[in-house]
Amino acid sequence: MPEPPFNTLYYACLRQTALAGIVVNDTWASLQPDGAGEPLRTAAIDKALRAIRQYNRAAGRSIGVRLRVWAGIDAPAWVKSIAGGPIVICDLNAVPATPSPQGAHPNGPPSPTPCPSVAQRTVGAFWSDRYEAAWRDVQRRLAQKYDGDPLVSEVTVSSCSSLTSEPFVQPEDGYSRKNLESGGYTDAKYQHCLAVAIAGDYARAWRRTPIAYSFNPFRLIQNEPPVTDLAFTESVIDSCRASIGARCILLNEALAKFTAPPSPLPSQTPSTAQSYYAMWKYMRRRGGEITFQSASPPNLLLAWGTNLAGWNAAVRLAHRFGASSIELFPPERFGPCTTPTRAWFSGYTCFPKKTLLRWKREIEGS
Repeated sequence: MPEPPFNTLYYACLRQTALAGIVVNDTWASLQPDGAGEPLRTAAIDKALRAIRQYNRAAGRSIGVRLRVWAGIDAPAWVKSIAGGPIVICDLNAVPATPSPQGAHPNGPPSPTPCPSVAQRTVGAFWSDRYEAAWRDVQRRLAQKYDGDPLVSEVTVSSCSSLTSEPFVQPEDGYSRKNLESGGYTDAKYQHCLAVAIAGDYARAWRRTPIAYSFNPFRLIQNEPPVTDLAFTESVIDSCRASIGARCILLNEALAKFTAPPSPLPSQTPSTAQSYYAMWKYMRRRGGEITFQSASPPNLLLAWGTNLAGWNAAVRLAHRFGASSIELFPPERFGPCTTPTRAWFSGYTCFPKKTLLRWKREIEGS
């Protein structure tokens, strides 16, 4: 999706006893639309924080905030023009699925060439020094205002991101790879960007607030076909812990997207599932605070057969891998739980409060 979720307290109010926090989203494009050095336009963040403070006072609650600023495809146009950009990439999630007579493709859907216009997105040269300097300035300005704010429980890392807010997620299709390489991309430059994100982009600015870094098994997309380099991901996990100690929150945003190896579903490859389970095990071994975001509800449904089974699996895995919290998907874009669309895409509010309280107890038992 080209824009992040809406900020809302509505669903938190409905499920208040089961929830400990809410994500406040904004985009770099809305914070700094006109150019480098421009004062940040934080009205959307400030409005959300005011609403949460008012809610906490009225309800006698202490809901905290995970602050997430989306870069990548949600960076402003002037940033995307840095170092020869913008670069067109393909969002395969926006490509309509077409059944194959051979069944599910063993390595996911085939890459569209060229990319359909509905799926085309643009990014800047996020691996370049100039792009990185502009992003560090944004973090410096945000930290000046929100670092140490008791309501902001944590800030998430979005350095080097492209298709989503997750730093380690990028397109792997041939169309995107060709365009990225033409723009100067290399796997080595991308790895450098990820390796310095904590110490260079966040720790210098955010000196008190815990920092959540979202990890995935690193993919070397210049290989044909792309291959996984889990050792690199583990090295960045270690670096995060070394740089800021207990303030480093280990995060992954694909929990329960895969059933356990060695028996994956037709839609996943054994190596993909194995790499994620291995990374989750490594995160637990490293200890400290660990958190997850569940995979999107459609992916939970595809992996586990029913919506409830998918959500139960996500909570069970969060407990297994030592999480202190799990971020759940609200359903604000998709209508009531009774509609056909909602029956397929059930967000957490489609389940009764007692189910959420059971999940909460499971997580707290970690």
